[in-house]
Amino acid sequence: MMEDLDKKCVDSKVVTIQVAVGSSNPCKVEAVRSTFSSIFVSKEDADRIFEINIHPFSVPSGVSDQPYGDKETREGATNRSTAALRQLLETEKGTCWKKHYYFGVGLEGGLEKLAIDNSGTVDELWCMAWMCIIGPKYGNVCLNEEVFDDNGRNIHNNSMLWGEKCDAPFEISMTKNYYTSSSKTASFLLPPSITDLVLSQNMELGQADDIVFSRVNSKHGSGTVGILTDNIIARSDYYVHALQLALIPWISSKLYFT
Repeated sequence: MMEDLDKKCVDSKVVTIQVAVGSSNPCKVEAVRSTFSSIFVSKEDADRIFEINIHPFSVPSGVSDQPYGDKETREGATNRSTAALRQLLETEKGTCWKKHYYFGVGLEGGLEKLAIDNSGTVDELWCMAWMCIIGPKYGNVCLNEEVFDDNGRNIHNNSMLWGEKCDAPFEISMTKNYYTSSSKTASFLLPPSITDLVLSQNMELGQADDIVFSRVNSKHGSGTVGILTDNIIARSDYYVHALQLALIPWISSKLYFT
């Protein structure tokens, strides 16, 4: 039965992109959906049709509730992408692997403190976010190029690269079969009213937004960027650009996976 299932998958023109998102936040999930659609659906041709499935997972970031600086924020995004991918691969065991590409995506918002003189006093607070995408190390998902290993074998025919059909521990498979790419959004200056609440009362940014703008749970809505730009830049759109940049290795794979 499994052989028949594998044959059906190989013969099909449908290439399934399974994306694990390390968050159940609607804005983040929509940003990931929009990003993968913009990259992969545009590459459809007579031989391949992409089906994109998004799987949100509520996973811990492994960093503080309000990350500061690039290092901590990037670490949070990486932890989320890894944990989400692990959960997805665990739930997918025993299914058809061929022509399935598995990705893990983490998005983590953070803040940057800036002192504009030599006093050491924090005068400005900037908002930004890091993206992390983990995906298959071999082959160009978008451009349908054949890629061969050192022994001349077509890597696209190796089902071990599509997921965790093998019995190798997750950490070993991650090292051998997956590539990690990160990117950062643009940053913007927070107004003094929010900066003061975050720094003087040790608040998370979302809590400060709720107080200043008289909202409830704004971090699951339009977020700070949406509020401050009057939705000229929607929160999901703010993430999309950085997510597209994080997908560069799978768009231009010959420059990364050689």
